[in-house]
Amino acid sequence: MILRSSVSRLPNLFIPMLRHYLLLAIRNFTKFKSIFAINLLGLTLGLTTVILISLWVKDELSINRHHEHSDRIYSVMTNHDNSGGMVTWNLTPARMPEAMKAAFPQVELASGVSPFIKGLAFESDREKIESEGFFVDQDYLDMFSYEFIVGNPSKALTGINAVALSESLANALFGSPQNAIGKSLKWQIFDFGSEVEVTGVYQDFGAFDVEKPEFLMAYPFFLQMLGEGAHWDNYNTSTLLLLREGTAISSFNSQIASFIKDRAEGSNVTPFLQLFADTYLYGTYEEGKVVGGRINYVWTFSGIALFILIIACINFMNLTTARSLARAKEIGVKKSMGASITGIFGQFMVESLLLTLFALLMALLAVYFLQPIFNQVTLKELGLNWNGEELLLLAGIWGLTSLIAGIYPSLYLSRFKPIQIMKSNLKGSLGELLARKGLVIFQFGISMLLIIGVVVIGKQMNYIQNQNLGYDQSHLLKIPSESIPKSEINTILEQLRATPGVENASSLTHPLVGLASSTIGLTWEGKNPDEQVKFENITVNFGLIETMDFELVEGRPFSPEFGEEKAKLILNEAAVKTIGFGEPVGQLVNLWGEDMEVIGVVKDFHFESLKETVKPAFFKYDPDFAQNIMVRIYAENQQQTLAEITEVFQALLGQNPSLSFMDESYQTLYLQEQRVAVLADYFGLVAIFLSCLGLFGLAAFTAESRKREIGVRKVLGASLGEILGLITRDFIYLVGVSVLIAIPLGWYFANSWLETYAYQTSLSWWIFAGSGLLLLLISMVTVGVQAYKAASANPVHSLKSE
Repeated sequence: MILRSSVSRLPNLFIPMLRHYLLLAIRNFTKFKSIFAINLLGLTLGLTTVILISLWVKDELSINRHHEHSDRIYSVMTNHDNSGGMVTWNLTPARMPEAMKAAFPQVELASGVSPFIKGLAFESDREKIESEGFFVDQDYLDMFSYEFIVGNPSKALTGINAVALSESLANALFGSPQNAIGKSLKWQIFDFGSEVEVTGVYQDFGAFDVEKPEFLMAYPFFLQMLGEGAHWDNYNTSTLLLLREGTAISSFNSQIASFIKDRAEGSNVTPFLQLFADTYLYGTYEEGKVVGGRINYVWTFSGIALFILIIACINFMNLTTARSLARAKEIGVKKSMGASITGIFGQFMVESLLLTLFALLMALLAVYFLQPIFNQVTLKELGLNWNGEELLLLAGIWGLTSLIAGIYPSLYLSRFKPIQIMKSNLKGSLGELLARKGLVIFQFGISMLLIIGVVVIGKQMNYIQNQNLGYDQSHLLKIPSESIPKSEINTILEQLRATPGVENASSLTHPLVGLASSTIGLTWEGKNPDEQVKFENITVNFGLIETMDFELVEGRPFSPEFGEEKAKLILNEAAVKTIGFGEPVGQLVNLWGEDMEVIGVVKDFHFESLKETVKPAFFKYDPDFAQNIMVRIYAENQQQTLAEITEVFQALLGQNPSLSFMDESYQTLYLQEQRVAVLADYFGLVAIFLSCLGLFGLAAFTAESRKREIGVRKVLGASLGEILGLITRDFIYLVGVSVLIAIPLGWYFANSWLETYAYQTSLSWWIFAGSGLLLLLISMVTVGVQAYKAASANPVHSLKSE
């Protein structure tokens, strides 16, 4: 009974105490307005950064993980043990899915997935539209959790003449999903095509899907398109498996290790599984083992968010402990009246919680206004949904921030001894001073690292943009032509070359912004039969070498003046070096069983990111398969030339071409790095501002606390410069120490990042010296403002107040 009575009185005791703490906190905020404003601004900036980065990280970690069976869906990867080292792909032979499903009882579902097809033309009674999507098996729809608006997803692709459309494409072709179901559609890509029936319409793929196909068509069509190319030495398909529950992955990997070798004589390829949900974040392999990928950026920005939050909290810690002497009498009176250490601790923690709550509310408002800009930089659609998960996240951020910011000041202040306080014998301890100095060094050390990171990333991006790629990207147009019949390509090229603003035009198969078609089918006299070497296969038309402005080192380009050219090859320098030819022109090699003569050598050119070395490659003449049109235009009157090119396509094909400049396409290889560079700029500025904000507050408090000393010194004849030095010396010293500590760390992290590129800029000494000088200059200005204000004040006022 007594226990029940005591428990029932707890709320009656707690609520008045909490009200008391809140009133004290608000009174303290209004009494020390400038320090409250500095802490509030710092915490608001820190929390705004943390919330934005948390939204980005949450989105990254959610990609491909929203499916019901995501823990059992695996992608089949392949390790290729080539002469140049181990290469890992997510491509398999086209027959791999059905073969694995038949061979292994652990496989519940298996689907082949074609490369992402762009430019496939659909024609209904009312519209003709180019679209992009996949050829997949019915098992694909069964293993993934995609919502169908109309149609049965379990039967949508069971027939070969079937297609499922996205809601957007169905609306464009038929007006609505309901109108689309059961209707016939003609489709065409290159010279392939037929008529299909719309068997389903699914909701547009969402933000958590990497690629967003507008159509899903029956996989047998893709096998027909490959024809004889659907063999076990050709890697052109992604294989996805849904494994039965309880399957041991390590054991299954051992079982499938020789699966391709058993079917392709002399193969050097070993398949293994990677969880499909992990393929987005873990896509970088070295020697057949995953070593990272986008997850590295997730960890990096998570770390930056944490450090920025800590920097903001350090400001609160330093300013709170620095003005501890001003609140000493308040604490002494409370302790003399019987207040416990726990009660004093609780009072200051409530202040921290309340201040952080104000900052969180302001941060949420800032996120609301900054969200469109942040989405534009990250190319995402991020936003607070106010669901239970996000509210829990915000509550966690609030609690963690309050704890980090408030725990040390609360412990420090609650341990003051009332006797020393009443005798005015309380002085700042050496430990407090060292802790404050250490926190300032930490703040500016992080800021220094971010400055170095921003400079190095910017320097590497500038190096990439100005690197000689081995061909001239300027004024070079790329026109996809998947929907153009082969028979029309040469006619279009002739018309384009006759256009006044066009310098030259040709066509090829390769996008020149990544690997597209590799082969091990090139052999030569003296080649080790056990050694497999991959060459990039680039099929071209007449005039391609001249249009791209590739530099011929030896020999000649393809030309109709020399008759039939299909049995000729042009190698790049990397291919010549790999083969070992001393005088390559005139040599014979064998490609897929046919002897080919080498007629030329081009200087190495980059067709991948500069993270990769230039791979061996050859040009093969075959206009029937060279269907990506390249057009070099003159610099003058470009808009008129583009209009004339559009007129050519309208006149011959009745459609507008999709025009893009090659330099823009090349930049897509570095979208990830470009976004990181922009975000690093923003977060670096935030970190520097927060550090300087704390320094500004400490300098202001130092000047105020030494007001009498400064007044006495001025009366005794101290100059303005001496007073400035008195206040700024210690702060600049601390920033200098942080710079010296951060330089070796910055060099290590910058060098580690640059090593991910095969072609990289240099780490010049001025990056570190300049970053340090910049930080010192910013700090001197920050402290100098307060120092000058204190040094130029009339000493009579400070002495009179004392």
